[in-house]
Amino acid sequence: MLTFDIPTGPASYADKLAERKESARNTIREATVAELRTLVTELFPDGTHPFAEPVTRFIEEHKTERVYRGETSDGISFVYYPKANNGLWYTFVDKLPSVGRLGRNSLKVLAEIMVETGRS
Repeated sequence: MLTFDIPTGPASYADKLAERKESARNTIREATVAELRTLVTELFPDGTHPFAEPVTRFIEEHKTERVYRGETSDGISFVYYPKANNGLWYTFVDKLPSVGRLGRNSLKVLAEIMVETGRS
């Protein structure tokens, strides 16, 4: 599985980051394990994609933790586990899923959002 920090453009880095953080703050919500299991079937409907098994395993390994979902202003969705400070990002490009692990910068921003919104 890939590690990925949500991409930024050098010319508008501060503005993009502020937009993403604000949209993540506004959309973040608690999720359930059942909801995430459904997400896996939405991402990988036939179950044969190489990431289907690692994503399922990741969700099952964290099933006892509180989990949150949200989206950024530029269409990247995320699943975040604050206790483990770990998570996944996903997006669809022409109906094809792209999935990976949240990178260090994304995890830092999500941890800040959790504190700012009183969810830490």
